[in-house]
Amino acid sequence: MSSRMEERLKEIVAKVLLIDKAKINDEMSREDMEEWDSMAHLMLVSEIESAFEVMISDDDIVEIQTFGDIKKVLRKLGVTI
Repeated sequence: MSSRMEERLKEIVAKVLLIDKAKINDEMSREDMEEWDSMAHLMLVSEIESAFEVMISDDDIVEIQTFGDIKKVLRKLGVTI
């Protein structure tokens, strides 16, 4: 993902999860983060859809478990890598 786009994605994740952007990496997962609960997940999806002008399918929403998964979904939806 281009560094500018990844930076924007990290800003969204940090804002929604109320965490430091520096802590975000591809392996960061829902399983390991108390902040990333089901409500935060839906808010995250909504913010990403709005920021990148995409529509994430229900199947993809369920499959997203890590920050790296978010990037994969965005690539699949044609967001510039």
